[in-house]
Amino acid sequence: MRAKSHLTSAASFVVIILMIWYAFHSQTPSAQVQEDLPATEWSTARALEHVKAISLKPHYVGSNAHHEVRDYIKDEFTKLGLNVTTQKGYDISWNGNMSQPENIIARIKGSQPDSKALVLLTHYDSDPHSSKGASDAGSGVATILEGVRAFLAQNKQPKNDIIICITDGEELGLNGASLFVNSHPWAKDVGFVLNFEARGSGGPSYMLVETNGGNRKIIEEFMAAGTDYPVANSLAYSIYQMIPNDTDLTIFREDRDINGLNFAFIGDHFDYHTELDTYERLDRNTLAHQGSYLMPLLSHFSNLDMTDRVMVDKGEDLVYFPLPLIKMVTFPFSWLAALIIGSGILLLLLIVHGIRKRRITLKHLFGGFVPFLGSLIIGYLLSNYGWAAVKTNEFYVDMNPVFPYNGYWMIATAAFAAVTVSFFLYHKFYHRDRIASLSVAPLVLLWIISLAIAFPVEDGGLIPNIYLGGAGFFLVPLLAGLVMLWLNIHQKRPSYILLLILAVPAIFVFAPFIKAFPVALGMSILFVAAVLSALLFGLLIPILGHYRKKGLLAFGSLIATVVCLCFAFAKAEFSQTQPKPTSLVYVHNQDDNTAQWATYDKVLSDWTKEKLGTEPQRAKELNANSIDSKYGTGFSYAAKTDYKNLPEIELEITADSTVNDLRTVKFKVTSESVVHRYEAFADAKYSFEKATVNGLEIEKSGDDQRPFSNRWGNRFLSYYVTDNAALEMELTFDASTEPEIIVYAASFDLLEQEQFNVSQRPLDHMSMPFVLNDAVLRKRTIKLSKNVKSEELPPVEDVTHG
Repeated sequence: MRAKSHLTSAASFVVIILMIWYAFHSQTPSAQVQEDLPATEWSTARALEHVKAISLKPHYVGSNAHHEVRDYIKDEFTKLGLNVTTQKGYDISWNGNMSQPENIIARIKGSQPDSKALVLLTHYDSDPHSSKGASDAGSGVATILEGVRAFLAQNKQPKNDIIICITDGEELGLNGASLFVNSHPWAKDVGFVLNFEARGSGGPSYMLVETNGGNRKIIEEFMAAGTDYPVANSLAYSIYQMIPNDTDLTIFREDRDINGLNFAFIGDHFDYHTELDTYERLDRNTLAHQGSYLMPLLSHFSNLDMTDRVMVDKGEDLVYFPLPLIKMVTFPFSWLAALIIGSGILLLLLIVHGIRKRRITLKHLFGGFVPFLGSLIIGYLLSNYGWAAVKTNEFYVDMNPVFPYNGYWMIATAAFAAVTVSFFLYHKFYHRDRIASLSVAPLVLLWIISLAIAFPVEDGGLIPNIYLGGAGFFLVPLLAGLVMLWLNIHQKRPSYILLLILAVPAIFVFAPFIKAFPVALGMSILFVAAVLSALLFGLLIPILGHYRKKGLLAFGSLIATVVCLCFAFAKAEFSQTQPKPTSLVYVHNQDDNTAQWATYDKVLSDWTKEKLGTEPQRAKELNANSIDSKYGTGFSYAAKTDYKNLPEIELEITADSTVNDLRTVKFKVTSESVVHRYEAFADAKYSFEKATVNGLEIEKSGDDQRPFSNRWGNRFLSYYVTDNAALEMELTFDASTEPEIIVYAASFDLLEQEQFNVSQRPLDHMSMPFVLNDAVLRKRTIKLSKNVKSEELPPVEDVTHG
C-alpha cells in the first residue's frame, strides 16, 4: 500500500501546529477590553481603572503612598455601600520578619446567619522599595473590587456571608494574613478562601489548591462553578505541596485548617518585585483571566453549604487537568495503581500483537530507542550546556535569578533545537513499515515515568520523597498513544483525522509545560523545554512517522531554531524597556565612625563606579552580619568613603533586672531621621528565654523551644517601620552571658539626600529587586555587659548594668 500523500501529510502537520498554538492561546480570555459592559458583569476596563490608581507609586509598608492606597481601597468599597473597617496590630513571621500591618476588611451579609463565610483575599502592599505593585497585587485588589461591584449590582443576596479581606504586610512575611487569622473575631466564621496573587505581570493564572486534607471536594466544586478558562492540573497541586511557596492563604490553612484556592499568574517574571511592575505592563488577558475565575466561583461558593468547610480526609484526591471543550478531566488517585499496571499490560500485549502481525519487529523496536533517546539526550545537552555557556554573560549575571528578559526566546530556541534533532534522527530511521515499531519507545518511557512518580506505595511512591500522584494524568496521553499504536499495527495508512483526535491529550498536556516549567522554576531547568519537546515529538510519531520529508522538516526546524536564537541574542541587551538592575547602599558604621559604599552588583556599571570606583574591594567582611536578600546574596563590592554627619541611632536601656539567674533587659531604639527597616543580629551562641518586641511576645519555636530560633544566619529580627515608630525590645537570657546585638537602621532615601551627591540612574537602569537598595544603612552595636549602672547607652561604649 502506498505511503501517505504529501498533501494530506502537510495538512496534518498544519493541524498539529494549530493545535499547539491553541493549547497556549486558549488558556486566557481575549485581550479585547470592552468599555460598555453591563453593570452586572465583570469588566476588565473597570478593573484597570483600579490598577492604575493603586500603582501610581511604590506603596510598601511605611511609605506615604501606602497610606494613600489604603484610603483609596477603603473609599472604593465604601462607595459600594459596604461598612469598611481596618485591623491594625503587630505581627511577626516564623523567620523574624515583623511589621504593623493594617488590613482592610468588609462583609456582605448572607441570608443564612449560621453558615460559613467565603473570604475574598489579596494584599495591597507592594514589595519594598521600588515596585509599583500593579500586578503584585494591585491586580488582585482590582479583581475583587470589580467582582464585588458586579456581584452587588446583580442585587442577589447570597446564602453565605462574604468577607472581603485585603491584607497588608504580605510582602514582608504574610503579616496581615497572620493578624487576621489569629486575632480577628471573623476568622472563626471562615469556610473557604479565594486568594488572588501574582508573581509576574502576564500569562495564564494558575489555580492552586491549598488544603490539609484531600482535594476531591474542592475540585468537584470548582468544576461545578463552571469557570471558562480553567488552567489547573494536579501535577501543580502535587509540586506545590512539596516546595515552599507560601501565600496569605497558607496562613489560613496552617493556623486555622481552612481550605482555599490560589489564583496566581507567573508570566513575565522579570517584572516581579521591580519598578517594571506597572499598569502599562500588566497583561490585559491575564487580568481578564482573574475576573473569569472570580465571578462564577463567587456565585457558587457564596451559595454553597460549607458547614464541612469543603474538607475531605487526606488522601481523597483527584487527578485533574484541562482539555478543550471538556474543560476539566478528573479521576481519583485511587485508580492510579490499576491504570498504571493496566496500561503497562496493554502496552506489552500490543507489542506482542504487533510482532505476531509482523508490524513490529524487535530489531526496529529496540532501534526506535536510538532516535528517541538520542533526541532527548542531545536536546538536554544542547539546552543545558548552552544556557551554562551564555549565563555568565554580563547581561544575565545581575538579572532576575529566575527569568531573564529574553527567557521566552531561549525557551523557544531549546524547544525548536530538540525538534530539529528529532526530525533529523527519525529521518535517518524512517521506513513506512517501521512506524509501529518506532512508536513504542516514547510510550515505554512515558509509562516508566508514570510508574516512577505516580504509582502509590503506602503514603508515598516507588521513589522516596518524589511521589507526584498528581502526574497521573500523563496516563491519558499514554492510553491515547496505545490506541494510535494499535491503529498503526492494523492499518498501514490509518486516518489522519482519527490520529489527530487521539493526539489531543499529548499536545494539550505536554505543550503548555514546555513553557510553564522554565517560567515557574527558572532557567536552570531550561533543558526541560527541550526534553518535553522531544517527548511530545515521540508521542506524535504515529502521525509524524508517516511524513517522508523529515529531512526537509528538520531543515525548517533548524531555521526556526536559528531565528529564535538570534532574537534571544538580540534581546540580550539593556534598554529603557529592559533596564539593567543596579544597587547602591551607603553603610554608616556608628561604632567606629567609618563609612563604605556597597553594592550587590556583580558587574559594576558606570553609575555604581561613580561611588565605588574602578577597583572596589570584595565585601566579605561587610557581609558577616549584614542585611540579607531574598535569595541569600550578600554585598559583592564595597569601597571606603567619607563618614557623613548623620543622626545617631539612639539606644536607651529602660529596664534591667536579674531573677533566678535570668537577666531581663528592656531597651528602646529610635532615630530622629526616617527609618524604614530595623534589623537585629546576635551570634547564634546567644539564645533568649523570652522576648517581646513592641509589646508583641515572640513565640518559642525550633528544637530548643526559644524565641528567634529560626534565624537567617545571625539575623533574628527584621522590623519594617510605620510612621518612624521606635523599636522596643525586652530580652530575657542567661545572666552569665553578655549578648552583643548589632542593630541596623535602613532608610530608602539615598537618592533623595543631596549630601550623598548620587546622580540619577540612567534610563536604561533600574533599582535591583530582592535586595536592600538605594538605602542609607546605619549600624550601631549594643553590648549588654555587666556592672555598669548608667541608664543611658553611651555613644558606642559597652552597655552594662548591675
